[in-house]
Amino acid sequence: MRRFLMFSVLVLNFIIFSACSNPEVVQATFPGTCYDGIQNGTETGVDCGGDCAPCEENASDGYIASENYGDYQLIFQEDFETEISNTWNYDLEDGCPNLCGWGNNEMQYFTEKNASLSNGKLVIQAELNNIFDHKIYTSSRLNTKDQFKFKFGRVDIRAKMPSAKGTWVALWMLNKNYDKNDPAKYWPSGGEIDIAEFLPEKPDEVMGTAHYGKDVSNHKYTSGFYNTKEFSFTEQFNVFSIVWDEDSIKWLVNDQEYHSISRDSLNIDNYPFNDDFYLVLSLSVGGNLPNAVPDENAFPTSLVVDYIKVFQK
Repeated sequence: MRRFLMFSVLVLNFIIFSACSNPEVVQATFPGTCYDGIQNGTETGVDCGGDCAPCEENASDGYIASENYGDYQLIFQEDFETEISNTWNYDLEDGCPNLCGWGNNEMQYFTEKNASLSNGKLVIQAELNNIFDHKIYTSSRLNTKDQFKFKFGRVDIRAKMPSAKGTWVALWMLNKNYDKNDPAKYWPSGGEIDIAEFLPEKPDEVMGTAHYGKDVSNHKYTSGFYNTKEFSFTEQFNVFSIVWDEDSIKWLVNDQEYHSISRDSLNIDNYPFNDDFYLVLSLSVGGNLPNAVPDENAFPTSLVVDYIKVFQK
């Protein structure tokens, strides 16, 4: 009945995204609403214009990555200019019966409607909806399973993070064989590569992680943390990357390396990261990783993805 009601009466609002310029001035001068991922108050775009000025259409807001990396060639590019292409599948609902709470005690209900395009960017919006007096968080999770997979290369994802504490962004990758209908069969044994995870409760920090292990009872992981100490990842676009080679992975933010692993450093027999993987983008609410309790008044909030590029030698 819950799912029927959700799909029968759930009406989600789309936001209009327009990039802001000069994030250092915004950080120093403007109120918290200038960072909330919503067009509100006197704003003429999302987090810009009005009291949050300046606001320029298609302004460069944040880090601009290189378009060339030596011997690497571009093999995949998603700019989200005109549509969410058929490259992307949607993980829907609450993960039940095989992965309730999406394996992490997450609170949200995934829908397609919470993902939209605005000004050439993908906007994944987490919202609190009141369905017949029952409040439910909704959001989106997209993946390229069976549509695009690859082994080794450099991945660049340019994104701007949401501001609502208690949410959890993951820009990540799973083994080509992983299936949520039988999650324990290839996780963690098939590996998981978290290109970047972000918790708004720590707005100037992201982390990159590799998950591995023989089975769920032997799950292991290694994480690295990047802290800007200068700005919040909610205020501007940044480029989150991995450089993935045979037997090694490096994590970068704005082309600065902060974490790495290798087959030798993990010292395991079952090294899973020399296989094909696919991409996943998700904005969750609650779960095992955030320490902050979601504040209903902080929603809606949005993860905005400018582009994804994959390069190979």
